[in-house]
Amino acid sequence: MGIRLRLMQGAMALLYFGPLLAGLGGFGWRVVPVFAAIFLLWLVVMRPRDFPQSAADWRRPGAVVALLARLAVQVLLVAVCFGLGRGIGGVTGFSPAMPAMLPIGLSLVAVPLARLAWPPTRMAAMDAFLDEALAAIQTPGAAAPPAAIAAERELADRLIRPLADLPPDTPAAQVEAHLGALAPHLAPEHLVEALWRRIQAGGAGPVLRRAFILQATSPTVAEACFGQAAPVKALQIAEGDEELLALFARRCAAMLEQNVDAWGDCPNNAALEAARQRAGAAAARALADLMALNLRLAPLNGDGSGRAS
Repeated sequence: MGIRLRLMQGAMALLYFGPLLAGLGGFGWRVVPVFAAIFLLWLVVMRPRDFPQSAADWRRPGAVVALLARLAVQVLLVAVCFGLGRGIGGVTGFSPAMPAMLPIGLSLVAVPLARLAWPPTRMAAMDAFLDEALAAIQTPGAAAPPAAIAAERELADRLIRPLADLPPDTPAAQVEAHLGALAPHLAPEHLVEALWRRIQAGGAGPVLRRAFILQATSPTVAEACFGQAAPVKALQIAEGDEELLALFARRCAAMLEQNVDAWGDCPNNAALEAARQRAGAAAARALADLMALNLRLAPLNGDGSGRAS
C-alpha cells in the first residue's frame, strides 16, 4: 500500500508539473487545450464509472452537460498551473528552453503510471470508504462506516499480538509500557475491545489479562469508555488470581481518586465483597480498601442504584 500510494502521488505530481513547466518555459496558451485533454484522460482512466458507459448513458439528460462541466474544471486547473508557471518565470526571469513535448510528455506519462499504481477498482473502493466516512461525519450520532470499524479492529488485534508473546511473569510496569507504546496508534476504547475479544476467545495468558486490567483501570480509558463498565470486566478477569485481584483493587482505587465520575462504571460493593470472600489476605485487604473508597464516594454519586455489578 505504501509503495502504491507513493507512486500515485508521484504520478499526480507529474500531471500537474507538466502545465507548470510549460508556463515556465514560455509556451503560448495554445498548449492549454492539450493539457486539458490529458487531465480529462486521467479522469477517464482513473474514474471510468464517473463517465457514461454506453450509448444509452450518453442519451440521458445531463450526460453531455456533466462532461462539459468536468472539462471546464480541467481547463481551469490547467490554466492555473500554466499561469503560475508563467508568473514564476516572469518574476525570476528564468525561462528554460525545451521542446514542447517535454512538459506534455511528463503529464501524459502520469496517466499510465497512475493506472499501474492505483487501479480503478482500488479507487472505487477508496471512494466508497470516503463516502461512508463523510456520511457518518455529516450525520449527527451516525455510526462509523463498517469498513473503518473493520480496519480498526484488525489493526487492534494485530498490535496486541506481541503482548501475548511476553513471558507470563512480565511485570505490570513493563506491560503498561507496552500499552503506552500502543496508545498513539489506537483509540483507548479500541484497545480495550481488542483485549477483551482476545480474552473471551479463550487461551489468554496472564499477560493479556494483566494488560486488560491495566487498560480498564486507566483514568484516560475510563473517560473514553464511560458507560462500558470496563472495570467490572477487569474484576471478572482478575478473580481466581491473587496477584491480578490485588492489582485490580489498587488500580481501580487510584483511578477513582483521579476521576470520581468513573465510580458508576466500577463494581459495586456487593461484587467486591463476593470477590474479597474468595481472595487471599493481600488481595482481600486491597479489595477492602476499594470498598471503603466506594462508600466514601457514594454520597457524591447518589445512592448507587443502577450501578454495574
